[in-house]
Amino acid sequence: MRRWGLFLLVLAPFLVGHVSLSRGMWENRAQVRSETEAGYVLPSKFSRILALGYKGVLSDFLFLKTATFYGERHMLGKSLDEADWAFLKAGLDVVTDLDPYFFDPYLLAESYLAWEGRIDEANLILEKGLKHRDWDWRLPYFIGFNHFYFQQDYEMGAEYIMEAASRPGSHPFLKTLAARLAYYGGKAETGIVFLRGILAEMDDPHFRAPLEKRLLALERAAELEKLVDRFQDEQGHPPERIGDLVLAGYIDALPTEPYGGEWVILATGRIYSTSKFVSGKGG
Repeated sequence: MRRWGLFLLVLAPFLVGHVSLSRGMWENRAQVRSETEAGYVLPSKFSRILALGYKGVLSDFLFLKTATFYGERHMLGKSLDEADWAFLKAGLDVVTDLDPYFFDPYLLAESYLAWEGRIDEANLILEKGLKHRDWDWRLPYFIGFNHFYFQQDYEMGAEYIMEAASRPGSHPFLKTLAARLAYYGGKAETGIVFLRGILAEMDDPHFRAPLEKRLLALERAAELEKLVDRFQDEQGHPPERIGDLVLAGYIDALPTEPYGGEWVILATGRIYSTSKFVSGKGG
């Protein structure tokens, strides 16, 4: 009880100051939310001292702060700059240092860092969870997917997926998923398989919304990829440009790209977009 009281005594000024500032700031909510800077994340070695043995409590508090920061940016439709991403990554890093068994920050790291092209940063955080949550099949599953889909490293991806399949409670489909992902390679179908799985783990509508938007984009890309394959089979050569699918009557009109970009065909036959499926990066 004495240690708990000391912890509250140390933390209280920070909480009181935070509430006091917030009360005034949020009166002009729309403007302030759009102008709030990322700020500074206290490194783990200092955060551990501040926690005074209550690392789980401080971890929860810091995760809420980090997740809220991202959620506010998303709801306002504001793209994150490098300082914002550094703040998000640093926050998740400290949270998982304080409580490496806490699953939510790993889910957030995979859902946003990896899908915004920060694969190495996401994997570093996930590897931390891999060591501590050695019963959880989802951590090697996430890392394996990153190797498969983003880094085109099928051998390493298969290794992690197989580890996921060997852990207790893993889904039976994981035993054949490595082969399925290798077949699809870097195509949109790979991302669809994964996103449907990760959405099943996420309840918060604010965090689900951007993933559902990305899933819709990948589903539309996958349909176009199937049409490209059909065009190749029937015409004996791939379409030179995406509009050829319309001109040849394979589709009446191209589906809307949810991020505002333009559909393009890569040399591999994969359908991509000038938006890179990221908000604010349309064609």
